[in-house]
This record gives sequence, C-alpha cells and structure tokens, in this order.
Amino acid sequence: MSPQHPPRQDLKAIALDTAARGWPVFPTKPRSTDPAVRAWRQKATTDFEPINRAWDHNPEYNVGLLPCPSGLIVLDLIPARNLERPPLTHRAPGVHDGADVLAALTEAAGARFPTETMTVMTPGGGIQLYFQHPQGRPCPQASPGTDSPLGWHVAIRSADSYVLAPGSVTPDGPYSIGHDASPAPWPSYLASHLSTSLTSEHCTSHTPHVRQGPRPTGRPHA
Repeated sequence: MSPQHPPRQDLKAIALDTAARGWPVFPTKPRSTDPAVRAWRQKATTDFEPINRAWDHNPEYNVGLLPCPSGLIVLDLIPARNLERPPLTHRAPGVHDGADVLAALTEAAGARFPTETMTVMTPGGGIQLYFQHPQGRPCPQASPGTDSPLGWHVAIRSADSYVLAPGSVTPDGPYSIGHDASPAPWPSYLASHLSTSLTSEHCTSHTPHVRQGPRPTGRPHA
C-alpha cells in the first residue's frame, strides 16, 4: 500500500503510541494539518479512552502533538519554495533553507549540528528536530510563521502551537521519522539567542506523565 494511504488502523496506533510517551495528542482533519476539534489545546490528552473514541469515530484523523505540555521544543527547519532566496542577513554561499541557517548558527557557536535527537522529515522537504524542554523555564514563544529570532526559516514550535506526529499524512506525503532517538537537551547556544521577553508563561516545562494502560501492538510506521 502507498505510504500516502496508510492502513486505517495505523493513525490510531500512532496516536496511542504518542500518548504513551506522555505527549498530549488531538485529532487533525484527515490528510490535513488543520485541527478537527475546537479548543484543541484543552482537548489534547494522553488519556487512551478519548483517543480511542476520537480515532474510532474517524480512523483517518491525523495526529496533532502539543510540544510544550509534552516537555518538548520542536525546531521546524523549513525549505525554500519557488526559487525563494534567503534575506540579505542570511545570504551566504551554501545557505538555501532553514537547515542551512541552523547549520551556520551552529558553526558560529563552535557546536555540532544536533543530529543525535529525534528527527522528523516533513512532506514538503523540511526537517523537525525534537528537543527536551529546559526544566523550570518557560517555553520559548512559538513562531507565528516560518521565521524566528533564530533565523530565516527556522521556526519554533512550543507553547500555543502544535506539530503533526510522524505517520500523519498530507496530500504532499507523510511525516516520517528520519532519526529515531530520544529528544536531546535543548542546546544552550540556541537558548542564548532568545531573550527572556521571547518566552511564554502559558506553559512551563515539566516531566510528562506517562499514561498507564494497554499499549498499541507493534510500532507505527510513517
């Protein structure tokens, strides 16, 4: 079966497996990034009972994931589209998209590119890097669009925002796991580029509570 059309039961298994990690989920519309429910922030849950009800109602719902309540910060490295060029502040040889901007920022800090963390490949050719939220500190403010104080096409998904869990599918293709690893700690050199005013008080970091209950059988595939 085509990866764009996964078996109907897979998305429910993905939602349950994601919740079992302690990461709250909610349904988004089939083959879409749009929420399928109102008040999605409040309805996101790790409780298996409402998750089962939602995906039994529509097995083709995609899986939305709330980073900040999950103890996560997600960097969304966005590709350039339609011969788009970076702004002058980021224009340099070899810089073509958000991944290149992060690589330049990392090199300038004398650090290593964060490859040893959970990595999700997006349908449009982008990369999402999952990091552990720094304990006891507010989440960085989520990016309203594709850019953030970290740079052009380097977006922050944290408080008041969401990402689609790997295995979710859009008309452009699936979100898939590029590197299956535990989220690494949030790099200090990235935190230093965010002023304290660029944080949200709506969601503070915590150790996610892992919901107990029957785990889905098998491992979901993107």
